[in-house]
Amino acid sequence: MSVPFFRSSWKEPEAADRVSTAWTRVLDSGCFILGPAVQRFETALARRLGPRQVVGVNSGTDALVLALRLLDLKPGDEVVLPSYTFFACFEAVLRSGAQPVLCDSAPDDFIARAQEVAAKLTPRTRAVLAVPLFGDASALPGIAQLCRDNGLILVEDAAQALGAHAWAPDRGRVPVGGWGDLSTMSFYPTKTLGAIGDAGALSSARPELMERALSLRNHGLSGSVHAEVGYNSRMDALQAEVLLLGLEFLDGWLARRQAIARHYLAGLSDLHGMSLPADREGHAWNCFVLRCARRGDVQARLAEAGVETKIYYERPIHRQPACRPPFGEMDLPHASAHAREALALPIFPGMHEVEVERVIAAVRQAVA
Repeated sequence: MSVPFFRSSWKEPEAADRVSTAWTRVLDSGCFILGPAVQRFETALARRLGPRQVVGVNSGTDALVLALRLLDLKPGDEVVLPSYTFFACFEAVLRSGAQPVLCDSAPDDFIARAQEVAAKLTPRTRAVLAVPLFGDASALPGIAQLCRDNGLILVEDAAQALGAHAWAPDRGRVPVGGWGDLSTMSFYPTKTLGAIGDAGALSSARPELMERALSLRNHGLSGSVHAEVGYNSRMDALQAEVLLLGLEFLDGWLARRQAIARHYLAGLSDLHGMSLPADREGHAWNCFVLRCARRGDVQARLAEAGVETKIYYERPIHRQPACRPPFGEMDLPHASAHAREALALPIFPGMHEVEVERVIAAVRQAVA
């Protein structure tokens, strides 16, 4: 039996039938870009995130670019972000005109916490781009408090963590997407809420920022006036209809991801030579990533057994060729070490129990 790394939930019969109906609805409406479907999705997602407004855009990357554009950053302003994350975060800061400042990961974890961020703050720091990597939101409360204490703007990249939550002493349970002054989301097909193409969104509790985002996503158009130069970053109606359906399924999908993760943790906890991710409350388990010193050997053996795996991120941002010319060599030892050892196992809502058991058996054999 082979186990794929990912299989879309939209291929399941019930979900596929409802997508077909949604597509027919879009065709009948004649409105394919923005329009009522996008507005309905924005409203529905905003209800889930709390007292916030949501603006749908065409990708998670554009959501990051727009969020940082809204800050009106100047040359010399600094934005602190983790090196061990997807390259789009770094790109977005550069496109805003600000200076990206990369921080290390925690010594024993993939995520960058408040301690790692604080080590990179300077008088020029204007914002922090926090990433609840792989669905783990546990660092957000500390980073949010750090930003409040230092008068910094928090941009929350919730691309891998929609549906996760964390606790704050003064706010209680806060969903991911509700922590940042600005929060961004990706609905790439592999995310916890995935579309059937590219799509994204940003959210904020500040209506003046969201009003400007509505304009910027559509070439800076406000009424009949282009108040500023914007982007073509409009969400299409089909993705909005699919994502509306996905919000109905999301809690069930999250519960299934959590069940698979706990099955892995129970089945692999006694193995030596690898470190398993922590089962923290509120984890969305977009990815299940372990650390293994013999990664290459283990990955090859899993491939032979028919289990597909993936490496996140083989080169952290500070080791990427595009980063080196302007910023030079950086020493971020924990991010570099994690990049050498990270190995992601399959985890998706439609994964069958026999597939989960197959992965566990294959991993146990691979590390024996």
